[in-house]
Amino acid sequence: MSRRFTTERVSPESAALRVTWLQCLAPYRWAARLAAGAVVLDIGSGDGYGTAELARVARWAVGLDVDPAVLARAGLRYRQPGLGWVAGRAEALPFPDATFDLVCCFQVLEHLPDPTRFLNEARRVLAPGGRLLLTTPNRAAVVAGLNPHHVREYDADALRALLEPVFPEMRLLGVFGSERVLAYRARNRSIVGRLLALDRLGLRGVLPRPVVERLHAWGTLAVRGWLHRRVPELVATITVEDFRVEEGDLEQAIDLVAVCRVRTE
Repeated sequence: MSRRFTTERVSPESAALRVTWLQCLAPYRWAARLAAGAVVLDIGSGDGYGTAELARVARWAVGLDVDPAVLARAGLRYRQPGLGWVAGRAEALPFPDATFDLVCCFQVLEHLPDPTRFLNEARRVLAPGGRLLLTTPNRAAVVAGLNPHHVREYDADALRALLEPVFPEMRLLGVFGSERVLAYRARNRSIVGRLLALDRLGLRGVLPRPVVERLHAWGTLAVRGWLHRRVPELVATITVEDFRVEEGDLEQAIDLVAVCRVRTE
């Protein structure tokens, strides 16, 4: 991910991005059931809140991120036993073969130029019978191409085609939102749509990428902040329980969730 200011990293303090943070936290709460007693790697750990969730039940949890400054902040905030931090890249994991029972990689895949290389690395560091859990935005649920930080966005078919050659034993789930979440997202999308309609000259397509990235970040904060002021009661009622990881109609999922298993033979 870019080290410039973006809205791609969220934390418990992300006031305008509170609902996004809850959406990101929910898969960690779900993954903790598989992390109990395991040696766990969290790829793209960012501010560390998710890795800390896993460490509460894991035998050992390691948060990996490309940004040492972010890892330093996470290390200061979360100091519980059985928790460590390592700088590294998803496509070149700095660990021996068969090190981990569980690898989590949440909201990272869409940022990777070479996702197959990452998947092979994840398989390499997983022990026999180990699992890779990953999430990525559902292309059906976002404004396609709006986020300049995404290298590629996936629908269920595209994600399955990417994963199955490396992890033949896999299944797809979704992150689904409650009625409150859907109402919030509908309002947000309506505002974004009206703003995009103002760009009749298509300037987003010709401006330098760093400018587009900065506009996207500030625009996201402005839209969410305005929305929170307009419907504070709705925002205040949304909790992590309003996001569910489960089977269902993946066309309706907010994020896609993959559960990939390394065969034991």
